[in-house]
Amino acid sequence: MKMRFWRKIYIFTLVLFLFCLNAGILIPAYYTYNKSVKAEEDSCRAEQSYIGENFERDYNDIQSEGKGESPFLLMKHYGENQHNTLLAFIEDGSVVFSSFPEYFEFPAVNKPVHKKLNGIRYIIITGKVCEGKYTLIYGKSVESLDEDFKTFILTYSATAAGISVFLALCLFFILKKLSVPLEKLRIATEKISEGDTSVTADESGNDELSLLAKSFNSMVHKINEQMKDLETTAKQKQSLVDNMAHELRTPLTAIRGYAEYLEKAAISEEERIDSAKYIVSEAKRLQKVSEILLDIAYIKNIGNIEKYQVDLVMLLNKVASELKQKADNQGVEIRCELDKSAVTGDEILLNMLFYNLTENAIKACDKGGRVTLKCRGLNAMVIDNGKGIPQTELDNIMEPFYRVDRSRSRPEGGWGWVFPSADRLPLSLTRKYVLNRKSAGEPRFL
Repeated sequence: MKMRFWRKIYIFTLVLFLFCLNAGILIPAYYTYNKSVKAEEDSCRAEQSYIGENFERDYNDIQSEGKGESPFLLMKHYGENQHNTLLAFIEDGSVVFSSFPEYFEFPAVNKPVHKKLNGIRYIIITGKVCEGKYTLIYGKSVESLDEDFKTFILTYSATAAGISVFLALCLFFILKKLSVPLEKLRIATEKISEGDTSVTADESGNDELSLLAKSFNSMVHKINEQMKDLETTAKQKQSLVDNMAHELRTPLTAIRGYAEYLEKAAISEEERIDSAKYIVSEAKRLQKVSEILLDIAYIKNIGNIEKYQVDLVMLLNKVASELKQKADNQGVEIRCELDKSAVTGDEILLNMLFYNLTENAIKACDKGGRVTLKCRGLNAMVIDNGKGIPQTELDNIMEPFYRVDRSRSRPEGGWGWVFPSADRLPLSLTRKYVLNRKSAGEPRFL
């Protein structure tokens, strides 16, 4: 089982804190203890020197007065009058007097030596007295110093253990409390992975966790938007397939029927010509469908649209010129009311846009109708006085091949909107879409 992140932080923080706490107290304590030992060594060296000077003075007094007393008695006198200290006198390598234990081996070096005697630690100092005739070995117990340090270590260990337990409990509950938002985020991510995108994180507070929660909610919101976009795109694709199937089925059925009629039926020359014309008409319908599909594929597959200055007046005049013959055949007047204007966009896409709008406007008009292409600054409009669009149908006008009234559009040869979605319209500056048109004479932009 993997360890939770907050538990890793808990263990790491606790270990680091205890290490720093113990190091911060024990290192100065050991430093102070060693410094006290050094001071005790200096004290022992001074005491050894003091005893040596006094012994040498008394020894010289005895020798000068000719009392004949044995140096041993003088040495014994000095050795018995020392508290917590040991003395030894050595002459020519032989021990003259010693208050040290019999098993003790005297050091030959002239520097402080630490030895344990009967479980007690002594500092041993060696020096020459009486002009080098004797070697004075001085030993002083540092038992009190060691006992004080041991007492300190025991007291500190008990205190540190209590503090450690208290700190561990406090740190455990604090980190567990702080990890609650992270745990909620983990649960939320698991729900998202299971398909539930309605979850949100608590954004209360101003710390890093609240910022993380806000970022998480923003991510969930974007995921929901993308899912909705994907659903919309899927529906649009399915609708496009359904519409295309419908648009293709009718001409193909007609072509096949008339072809079989020409093949099997005994008909007159006039009937044969009429059937051939109908086949040609339906073939043109299929060609138109293929052209529209190519347009849709072009718009969908185009990457970043290369935008440049387009003369809108010239473009709209060109559209009006291309559709003038069709308008005349239907008895519809087409005219332009254009002010000099330029927009940033793709000329091919703009031409497709206004061609489709104008063609639909012509189809929507009866004989004697009027279609006007207007341009005022950055606002472009296609206005007609035709049938109009019901309010309930306005949300559907951007769907490919959508027609408000399929039964009426069939004789007119209408194909509906040829662009796949409104967000791909190529106008890059301010655009005015006049969509709400219920009666003739109001602007039409679909």
